Amino acid sequence: MQSKKFLIILSLVLFNSCIIKSIHPFYISEAVTFEKSFIGIWNDTKNGKWEIIALKSEFEKDKEPKSQEDLKIYNKYKNGYFIKYTENNKEASFIGITFKINKELFIDFNLLEYNSEKLNSLAKLSVIETHTVAKVDIQKNGNINIKWIDEDVITDLLEKEQLHLKHEKIGIQENLILTGSSDQLFKFLKKYSESDIKDKWKTSNECVLKKE
Repeated sequence: MQSKKFLIILSLVLFNSCIIKSIHPFYISEAVTFEKSFIGIWNDTKNGKWEIIALKSEFEKDKEPKSQEDLKIYNKYKNGYFIKYTENNKEASFIGITFKINKELFIDFNLLEYNSEKLNSLAKLSVIETHTVAKVDIQKNGNINIKWIDEDVITDLLEKEQLHLKHEKIGIQENLILTGSSDQLFKFLKKYSESDIKDKWKTSNECVLKKE
């Protein structure tokens, strides 16, 4: 199966403020869980459209011979989703992996390939495909609430030395990026989830998906 090419517009603005980003995934393999209820076409409260497909079904539909590289990718992401987000005719594509900490559900978003005429070849070489993480609540009416963790929340905890997690400040604007391993990130999320931090899930980076 040849790797599929998807369009990602890097100038797409989804949120009002920065969300926490990481070099590595926020999950460990033991915590990964597949949620069938994610599959489908959704509209969100930010006038966006989401198309979510199970990667396993897409892989199995392709009858072409599988290379060793294809099988490696399949084994790594077979319990995940291909997510295409569209807003104002601009598309962004991600691999999503859902996982659980205790009884709470989270999703790790990994940016896929990009293609933008606004970027020259040197700029494209400078782009880092990072991971972001969000808490997920599947509501009784079938809607899905997604809340990303604000960068400001984590920055505040780091500055107060209430959190010890490997990180760097990158670029002129010194944006925060986490550099710890997936095991360390997962332990951080578990500790954060179990903490008594006030309004820990309050965020401006939130949307509700409703089935189309």
